[in-house]
Amino acid sequence: MDLEARLHEIRRETSSDAPGDPERFRRVELTNQEMMAQGAAIRETLAGNAEPLARIGADLAGRDIRRVVMVGCGDSWISGFGVRTALERVLKVPCEPYEAFDFQHYGTGAIDEHCVVIGLSSSGRTVPVMEGLKKSAEKGAYTIGMSNTAGSPLMVEFPGALLIKATRGGWPTQSSTAAMALKIAIAVAVAKAKDGGVEIDALEEALDRLPEQVDAVARSFYGKAKALGAELARADFLMLAGAGPHYAAAAFGAAKLKELAPIHAVAFPLEEYHHYRTQKAGDCIFLVVPDKASHARAVETAISSRGAQGRCIALVPEGETEIAEIADTAWHLPPVRDDLAAILYSVPLHLFGYHVTVARDALGLGAPNLGG
Repeated sequence: MDLEARLHEIRRETSSDAPGDPERFRRVELTNQEMMAQGAAIRETLAGNAEPLARIGADLAGRDIRRVVMVGCGDSWISGFGVRTALERVLKVPCEPYEAFDFQHYGTGAIDEHCVVIGLSSSGRTVPVMEGLKKSAEKGAYTIGMSNTAGSPLMVEFPGALLIKATRGGWPTQSSTAAMALKIAIAVAVAKAKDGGVEIDALEEALDRLPEQVDAVARSFYGKAKALGAELARADFLMLAGAGPHYAAAAFGAAKLKELAPIHAVAFPLEEYHHYRTQKAGDCIFLVVPDKASHARAVETAISSRGAQGRCIALVPEGETEIAEIADTAWHLPPVRDDLAAILYSVPLHLFGYHVTVARDALGLGAPNLGG
């Protein structure tokens, strides 16, 4: 076996971790453009799918749905964590994010006609996503394909097809947040087709306001992210944590750091911080804390971070003071409905990933083992 050729085939990556790699920075700058256009992508995605969403809602209105599975790889998988509780609240059934390779090979055994399986792939050709949906369809599940590539297999081979009006020339930003909004819109469409209600109307109105909120946060945090990126430019390792749906924002932030910077970064559910000696002196952790449910534990995490002689950056709602007084840096975000917070709180972390990358490049730094 030619291991070098096999490695090249497996990686399929044209950029490198080397300082100033031209191809990586071409995609870094595309990421910058795309992350600053997330509001428009969400708006156009929701508007452009009004008709297929209504059709999916009609298809599922009389169906006995007992489980929803959201399948994807990378950010496409993580997006399911960000909307899980929203879908469960609306549809009142378990909703599970499932990594596509695992689902394809281990997860289809319990799929039946009472399941809805949503597959998300930017290219619309990701093999584990396609195969998982095919197996699910054979077992009677209702399958929905989501992609930002029109005409791709994922968009033509399954009953539901939803086009994400987002680009992905860089690393995922708008293709993920628009997909999250669209997944919530699926639940809204189904609920409206069944019986609707005031709460569903309120969620739909919140979705309508979301693009403007996303754009406002992107504008207001651009400079803050740039300043923090300059401060942390020499960091080789960063941690990010959030509870429940907010783990998704943390995981998106870690993904951008690994893809763009490129440094070591790890995201984990907030509670897991406390089950190991997680933070060492000098380590930096980002806490994503939009809601009351995770607030008390996040306070203890910030206290523990200080006790470990680490650094803590907290993303909290406007008016929050308890965590802000303990953390080294506090970013206050505007009010947002809990169902949508994971989307909004992802935006400053996208921005930070870009800016710390630019700051590292100015210092001649690439991956930690390839630094300048």
